[in-house]
Amino acid sequence: MSSFESLYHETEMNVREAVYRFSKLKSRNEELSRENENLRAKLSDLRNKLEETEEKLKLVELTSTIIDREDKTELKKQINDWVREIDNSIKLLSGK
Repeated sequence: MSSFESLYHETEMNVREAVYRFSKLKSRNEELSRENENLRAKLSDLRNKLEETEEKLKLVELTSTIIDREDKTELKKQINDWVREIDNSIKLLSGK
């Protein structure tokens, strides 16, 4: 019977250790699940911010393009005005 008792105690110790390990792993798994949820929420927030930033960038690029066109148009108008003034000045000087 002695060997039966030692086998019983050894089995009991193995079961207790398995239960202890299971408990620790279950706790770690819950911890990792919470962390995973938090990371998923952060990822979702970052994706939303990225989409917002991309939309803002598109708007800035569009605005920049429009401003560049307006600047070019204004510059062309100014150059044409100066050319007219120069032409008028040449006509006045030539007429003397």
